Amino acid sequence: MDAKALTDVLRSRAEHTPDSVAYEFAELGAGVTTLTYGGLAARASVLAAQLTGGGEGPVLLAYDSGLEYPVAVFAAFLAGRPLIPAYPPGPMSDGRRLAAIVDDARPTAVLAAAPHPEIAVPTVLSVPGAEADGAGYAPPPGAARQDIAIVQYTSGSTGTPKGVLVRQDSVAANTASIAERFGLTAASRGLTWLPPFHDMGLIGGLLAPVAAGIPVRILRPVDFLKAPLWWLRQIGETGATASGGPDFAYALCVRRARTDGALEGLDLSRWQVAFNGGESVRHRTMAAFAERFAPAGFRAQAFLPCYGLAEATLMVSAGHWSGPGGDPLSPVSCGTSIPGQRIAVVDPERLTPVADGTEGEIWVAGPNVTPGHLHGDSSDQFAELDGRRFLRTGDIGYLRNGELFPTGRVKDVIVFRGVNHHAVDVEAAALEAVGRVGRSAAAFLVDAGSEPLPVLVLETLGRPGEGLVPRIRAAVLERTNLRLAVVALVPPRSLPRTSSGKIRRSATRDALLAGAYDDAVIADGFRLTALAERRESAAATADLAAVICGVVAEVCGVRECRPADSLTGLGLDSVQTAEAAAVIEDAVGLPVPLESVLAAPTANDVADALLALWVSRGGTPALVRERLASAHDGAGVG
Repeated sequence: MDAKALTDVLRSRAEHTPDSVAYEFAELGAGVTTLTYGGLAARASVLAAQLTGGGEGPVLLAYDSGLEYPVAVFAAFLAGRPLIPAYPPGPMSDGRRLAAIVDDARPTAVLAAAPHPEIAVPTVLSVPGAEADGAGYAPPPGAARQDIAIVQYTSGSTGTPKGVLVRQDSVAANTASIAERFGLTAASRGLTWLPPFHDMGLIGGLLAPVAAGIPVRILRPVDFLKAPLWWLRQIGETGATASGGPDFAYALCVRRARTDGALEGLDLSRWQVAFNGGESVRHRTMAAFAERFAPAGFRAQAFLPCYGLAEATLMVSAGHWSGPGGDPLSPVSCGTSIPGQRIAVVDPERLTPVADGTEGEIWVAGPNVTPGHLHGDSSDQFAELDGRRFLRTGDIGYLRNGELFPTGRVKDVIVFRGVNHHAVDVEAAALEAVGRVGRSAAAFLVDAGSEPLPVLVLETLGRPGEGLVPRIRAAVLERTNLRLAVVALVPPRSLPRTSSGKIRRSATRDALLAGAYDDAVIADGFRLTALAERRESAAATADLAAVICGVVAEVCGVRECRPADSLTGLGLDSVQTAEAAAVIEDAVGLPVPLESVLAAPTANDVADALLALWVSRGGTPALVRERLASAHDGAGVG
């Protein structure tokens, strides 16, 4: 497929097939709205004219998933304004990260549904709707051709967001390569729930389908988290041929499909490309998903493990899975290099290529590779090999017969559910939380179960108090957005060190797996003490809190959850929160907004918020107790 600029692709489709559907948007429990290529071109043109008249400089995009998002993206492209995708402000967003992005990028305009006090940018523009559909494709005449299309923010070596520069030609090259590797044709159809402010959601989910000229349905990430099997039903109902996400998404679907009834009416027979990337890809997860959903027509060969990173626009390599068999813990092949690109595996110390099958640092060269960061010196990210400039990815892996097998990181970066967390930041947050009793710490992932477990081993003086682990969990979550699954508190000098005294994280992981810290391990908040006394509450609130505790205990895998226990201290993360909300909602037949559970620190607080919501909508405490009693008698919860 030719790598044409996406604005040229949009112009061509708007002229020749204006009534063809470009995007659809579906919300859980609501209808479907559509946007044609003609409508996309018209709305983007109107907004581009407003951007052009508002000055120069980068544009911050602060919309949530929906039809407005691709309109805003193409408007920035047409206006020649570099685009900065960002998580929109709200109760689930990281305000400090957003502030750091704004401070670094200094955007001159914001595209948002409404002004946000958190974003101190003078110009705020909203995406036009159907009222602009008659405008036609009309790029603003004053727009300058901008080499940089996107400033994609990732975390730097200290966890501070760094803006990766993505050129227009890189977007064109990579979206064309994705369409080619996915095998997209005129008969293909896409579907995405991925956050559009991440590279996988933006490049792979929204822009690659335009490059291929196929329709794509957009789902909200929060709807996927709350009802992952709805994603699969949308694939079946739309006949989507290409959809996917990180490894944890497939593991979550397996956990939610506990009974055969969950598969009733589900048809995955037309799903040809189930891409798996953004974090470590696991044979075990794919095998479990393929086995569980085979009765619904899913074929294991549909899996397409991928490797990529924002510094390479998105995709570096991909290839269909060979199926289950062999060692389930062995590295997964992420296929061969995309066209027009070269992958080299290099000794990171000698800076020379290694032999086939030998592990080394993954280097990438091609038109999809970034020129560097928006600010700061990024020269150490690049090196020359055979007279060509290569990106040093910092990832470890090996090539075998042209196929790439990623195995880890050169530096200790914890990649969990598609997000990078720097071990040094996790350790610093924990040590700050414990104060003078803390000595040293090691943070890492352990591959166990359906997804890896974030682990912290921390040296402490004396006998640790019962409230120390919840405090550590809360501090790490607040500072890094990582929820620790396992914490081990060990005596001083227990962690392996180098000759210069530095903590050896990989050796600490090996010691943990060998059982060296068994007596000190606290997993998933096991035996946590209450953080506050149980307060007096009405009978309905108490009953509801008890049900919530039962559900939380099950999804977190802990022996006990008391109404006043900190849900963060118990290890409840966003995925487990979504599971708990869905189970409670199904059991009592009353709405359980995910935001209500995320915002509440304890089960008592969740119960208070839900009861207040239901009463405001006409319910009564008596009705709630009746629903809870019926659910309990029918073994619907607990």
